[in-house]
Amino acid sequence: MRIAISGSHSLGKSTLVRDFQAAHPDFQLFDEPYRELFARQERIHFGERASQRCNRLMTQHAIDRINQARLQMPEARVICDRSCLDFIPYSLYARAMGSNEGLPRDERLRTVEVRPDMQEKNDLPFPSDINAAFIEQLWSMILESQALASYDLIAFLPLTGEPGIDPCLENDGIRSVEGAYRAWVDAAFKQLYRHDLPARCPQACRVVEISGGRPERVKSLEEAIGLV
Repeated sequence: MRIAISGSHSLGKSTLVRDFQAAHPDFQLFDEPYRELFARQERIHFGERASQRCNRLMTQHAIDRINQARLQMPEARVICDRSCLDFIPYSLYARAMGSNEGLPRDERLRTVEVRPDMQEKNDLPFPSDINAAFIEQLWSMILESQALASYDLIAFLPLTGEPGIDPCLENDGIRSVEGAYRAWVDAAFKQLYRHDLPARCPQACRVVEISGGRPERVKSLEEAIGLV
């Protein structure tokens, strides 16, 4: 059983992963690709500063680890913080807000880079090199790798618009805390899971949407994989 928790940032994905694993310690936890790569001294830009290199690196990392889990430990139970698809919505954001293919300058959102050692792109007119061709390359990487077949389930956590359900944005010292950024990426995730993925690869893998408070999310995930 191999599960991924997917969606925009600051929506409780990591909390759900850890709550679920605490209830089911037989599941091995695969941390967010950014955190695993950061531990290897990789420099990863976010938001409109994201680069082809960064998003390709995280996508490939997510592909490799889920395929290795399927091939090398097929009986293992694994829960992943993010799927290999997660970097498509973020690439769409970077293209729209940071590249020379993006929106008109007066329509672009701006985020604050909160990490002191990652400020070098702040004054660039086009801080991202992500373009439409690169996003198609990401799709090709994912589909050709057959990584989606390695997931038994992807659980997508959407924004609901309900203050009692959607987590508050908190400064973790890594990600920007602008609500408009989270909402834009959430809309791109909804487009991906509700429209783009079914159109491109309708039999790729099973996807469910999960919302609610922390106990409700764990219960919904348990129900989705038949543990209750």
